[in-house]
Amino acid sequence: MSYKKLSIVIPCLNESAQIVKTLNKLQNLRQRGHEIILSDGGSDDNTLHLAKNLVDTCITSALGRARQMNQGAKIASGDVLCFLHADTISPESIDKKILEIMNTEKSIWGFFNIKLSSKKWQFRFIEWFINKRSCMSNVATGDQGIFVCRRTFNQLSGFSDIPLMEDIELSKRLRKIKIPSCIKITRLTTSSRRWEKHGITHTILLMWQLRLRYFLGTPAKKLADAYIIHNKPESHKSVSHETVIKNKQLVIFIKAPVPGQCKTRLIPYLSAEQACEFYKELVNTCFKNISPLSNVDVAIYTTPDINNNFIQALANTNPVSLHTQQGNDLGERMHDAIHASLQNYDKCVLIGTDCPVLDKTYIDNAFKALNQHDMVLGPAKDGGYVLIGATKINTRLFNNINWGTGLVLEQSLKNNKIAGYSTHLLNTLWDIDEPEDYIKYQNLLNTSKQSQEA
Repeated sequence: MSYKKLSIVIPCLNESAQIVKTLNKLQNLRQRGHEIILSDGGSDDNTLHLAKNLVDTCITSALGRARQMNQGAKIASGDVLCFLHADTISPESIDKKILEIMNTEKSIWGFFNIKLSSKKWQFRFIEWFINKRSCMSNVATGDQGIFVCRRTFNQLSGFSDIPLMEDIELSKRLRKIKIPSCIKITRLTTSSRRWEKHGITHTILLMWQLRLRYFLGTPAKKLADAYIIHNKPESHKSVSHETVIKNKQLVIFIKAPVPGQCKTRLIPYLSAEQACEFYKELVNTCFKNISPLSNVDVAIYTTPDINNNFIQALANTNPVSLHTQQGNDLGERMHDAIHASLQNYDKCVLIGTDCPVLDKTYIDNAFKALNQHDMVLGPAKDGGYVLIGATKINTRLFNNINWGTGLVLEQSLKNNKIAGYSTHLLNTLWDIDEPEDYIKYQNLLNTSKQSQEA
């Protein structure tokens, strides 16, 4: 395969002091047909205004460096992806160097040696050690400009959704496939502000301590918490954006809307196309009802096609991360999503989009219940549930459940009791599965419309 186009993805948060300098060095690449994608995590300074004319695409993503880079990669059109930090200055020939080494060495990924921006002699030793360590271990950090074949990146589902060490984790998966290429002569200039702000000795000891704990299996969230505590930031703005941690995540299960594959129980009362359009309406209503949630990260888990145009548009217009559901049945898929969430968050709440009366207050009540209980369920009038939340999870909780029947809630409560989980029940709501549910919903909409017109 011949690689021809490079997509540079830059995650950022409140980088107005640096972003123009970084992007100016990349303008020649745009003239040569490559693209620059800025993935912003919610900057409230002047970053986006300064960057808008210096990039090809600017998107807003859920906060977190891994999520922001994954979101940028999803819309990239290049054969090769290169991930640059917002405070990293690249040589103007970065595209030529990457494509040359990818094509001549038949490589699938690699990284650059770096130099640090400070002129102090101590930083020459630090950068030498970083470069030596990465070339010997075949593990790169994010400030080394990791580049990777887009096909391989997609096959690996991108960066893992963790708040710290996402670069090291990806490197370890990539090196199992092939040893990386290291560009040694042409180097990236990485900001030394982290060492200068917190002290050289402190920063080195902290980062090696975190890497050792990560190697020994400490969850990434705990490492990120430790990073914040050790650096004693005055506010979130003074911390690298990947370390701003929220302890709550909302997971939303969504089917890719395809006629004949969603809301099938409404057929033939509705045609397959009408049922599909109604499902899209329910999804949009769900996002309208839950917005805005305070201090809650949102993740979409979709099936079967993550590249569906509706799903992609939803992910691009909302501050969410996007994932593929994994598992053979609904129970396995929910367990996988909740388990993944609890690797990075203290509390996870999962909902579908079939309940048009579920709102942010209901979700807030679910998170509050998890302060005192292991699990929370939002019962549905049909015997199922519209919401499940947890602070811990076990596969046994989803065993022997007759999904799609009126026994789901009863069987789930029984499993929870056997597992010794304390469970809180929220108020019972209704969702839309059958034609009579659809008729009820339309009547409510008509009544509401008439009241507004009166």
